[in-house]
Amino acid sequence: MIKVLMLDLGETLVHQTTVFPNVLEALDALSRFETADGKPLALCLVSDFEMPASPPTKGKIKAIFQKYVALLDGFGLKRFFEPVERHVTLSTHAGAFKPERSVFEMALKRLKVTARLDECLFLTENLEHVQACRNLGMKTLRFGSPGDFSDWSEGPLLIAKLVAPDSDLNLQLALNVRLAVTHELAGVMVLEKEPGDKIHSQAQQWVSVAQPGEESLAAQVPGEVEIELDSTGRIRSVEVGQPDSEMLEEFRSFAESLKANQQISRGAGALQPGATHKIETDEKGRRRLVRKRFSAI
Repeated sequence: MIKVLMLDLGETLVHQTTVFPNVLEALDALSRFETADGKPLALCLVSDFEMPASPPTKGKIKAIFQKYVALLDGFGLKRFFEPVERHVTLSTHAGAFKPERSVFEMALKRLKVTARLDECLFLTENLEHVQACRNLGMKTLRFGSPGDFSDWSEGPLLIAKLVAPDSDLNLQLALNVRLAVTHELAGVMVLEKEPGDKIHSQAQQWVSVAQPGEESLAAQVPGEVEIELDSTGRIRSVEVGQPDSEMLEEFRSFAESLKANQQISRGAGALQPGATHKIETDEKGRRRLVRKRFSAI
């Protein structure tokens, strides 16, 4: 059973000074994953970094660690690995570089969990480290091309399959990350799983809703989604059903009511008096009705 997810940083989560696309969304999902026995999955970073000048002292190690944490904070990743004294381990702490066993054992010690190396999943771009970790009995996934995946929106699905394949929670979290990117779906809920990795679910989908005498507005409306996975946890197929007709009509009536009561603000700038909503155009050119406050003033 996988109890701990260990992650590399450079060329796995970040490239030079840039975080890879979809990493933040993936880490947000992974931070809520559970193990096969329903306990929280422990996340930690395990990175090679500077070694202190000889002789190594606690002060020197602390200064190097603070430098690394500042970098992590600059990437916007620190929040996923707090407290950092537990969830971040450097070669600096172990006095050795990956893939030495002592580095991963130090990570478990700092994490303060009861787990063996064969209960850990390590994710890195480094093929040499992948092979060495497998020799240590660890499970591994390789990021990049070639590798197990090269898009972080797909990563949580593969991790879910290895960590707790029967967990609806992990599956739902992972599907939300992937389907947001591939199909612009949100709020995915797993309703039923069938043999052959077929999943019946519901999700919010963007739909163009016609408005009397005006351009259509884009609304997120629930609808059924049929998903099929392959043996690795990747999505093989997705069929998005028709949106809920009653919800479409409710949105149309709601928008008409707002318009009749002059609660939709027009044009740029501040809200007009009495308005609670505003029509905004998103990056895809969709006209969206956005709530700006809950009551007319």
